[in-house]
Amino acid sequence: MSVITRELLQALDTNIKVTWQKRFEGAPTADLWKKIAMPINSKSLSEKYSFLGTVPGLREFKSERIPGTLSGFNYEITNKKWESTLDVDRDVIEDDNTGQIMLAVTGLATKAAKHYTVLTAKAFDYGFTTPIYDGQNFFDADHTTGSNYLGTAKDLNATNVEAAELLLNKQVDDRGEYLGHMGTAIICGPELAAAANKLVNSRTIEVNGAALDNPNYKRYEIVVLPHLGTSKKWAVADLSQGLLPFIVQIRVAISLVAKTDLNSDRAFDKDIFTWGTRARHNVGYGNHQLIVGAIAS
Repeated sequence: MSVITRELLQALDTNIKVTWQKRFEGAPTADLWKKIAMPINSKSLSEKYSFLGTVPGLREFKSERIPGTLSGFNYEITNKKWESTLDVDRDVIEDDNTGQIMLAVTGLATKAAKHYTVLTAKAFDYGFTTPIYDGQNFFDADHTTGSNYLGTAKDLNATNVEAAELLLNKQVDDRGEYLGHMGTAIICGPELAAAANKLVNSRTIEVNGAALDNPNYKRYEIVVLPHLGTSKKWAVADLSQGLLPFIVQIRVAISLVAKTDLNSDRAFDKDIFTWGTRARHNVGYGNHQLIVGAIAS
């Protein structure tokens, strides 16, 4: 049995922070969000984004320059505050059950590390019903710059992926110039992962009983968002343009904080010491022209 002292708590706090940080940095899918979302450092309560639809490509220089300007569409993402809290009973420390504490800390770190990915998956899922800066849903057939919604009952197969590619390639800027986007990734949840793998990782396909070369073999990166669960939503995206379809806006990065003062009210009244995470961030929508979404049957 350990005697609870300030030195013991400091040593335990150090051990917890090392365990937490190691797991936080190495948790599976911790960085998955970076494949489809841009990290943006925020400096205030919220950030405003202007749709860069009028940024021009190169044109012949004739009599004078023709400048492009930011369009009138504004989009704002407000940061939210996030926390997770782990209370440790004094008895657990006194009885030297640090193994139990570290298991709980590992779980706390794992969930914290996945949080950006969880929110990005939710943004993808809600994108079919959430309006963005032009008043249309993120995935919508009525964007003025081109439809990025293939429709419902569109199974993840070669025919529908080709149709999504055509919509992606038809995206134009506000001058009507084609942007030339081409799909580099298929995004889906676990429910459609097998279909995506069959589409992309099979060397041959069967057509009328004959085995033919698969034109989509290794053509796309498959990004499976595990937190989509049983969702039948999927998308083809161009992730090569420097911009990405989603935004992870970070005001205060996720960190571990502790309340281990022996003289605190919680320690005295409830025999509890506390460790927890704190963060301020949010996830929103980037450039919808880089992605075409669909819903399988």
